[in-house]
Amino acid sequence: EGIMATLQLPILNWAAAPDSSGGVFLEPYDVKATNDVWKHQVLVFNDTGTRIGIHGKFNVPQNYVGTAAIVVRWTSTATSGDFVADFDYRAVGGNDSESFDQTGNQESVTGTDAAPGAANRRMEFSISLTSSNLAAGDEVQFEFFRDGSAADTIAAAVMVFNIIFQYADA
Repeated sequence: EGIMATLQLPILNWAAAPDSSGGVFLEPYDVKATNDVWKHQVLVFNDTGTRIGIHGKFNVPQNYVGTAAIVVRWTSTATSGDFVADFDYRAVGGNDSESFDQTGNQESVTGTDAAPGAANRRMEFSISLTSSNLAAGDEVQFEFFRDGSAADTIAAAVMVFNIIFQYADA
């Protein structure tokens, strides 16, 4: 009998596409960072009073058994307020049995995290998913939003470093 482990799969990949709002975009981190050393891309969600986001997809790993969650790693130059994130998704499985072209999502979940205690500190929170909605090998289509129309009160851009699918294996 094997030991169950918690695994993480980064889901920000080539398929991620910002919405048409103009408020979400990729930008080198050194544009907003103080020290201008680290020039990798971050996903910037500007401060707006609307719901802005990205669209993407990933595959559920073959060793998936459950305990699904989305882990968000982020930062901001703001040190007060809350970041509200929405994750909407649909899992598509089988061979010649489900359509990729659906009109709605399977589940919509929300997570909230308080601003960092100092500018640019690494922040992390998780959003639980309904594990039974997912199966090994499923293709998951998702939308990830900063929800300025809800209780998001950070008065600055939020920079997302990673969005991760976390799960337990067999």
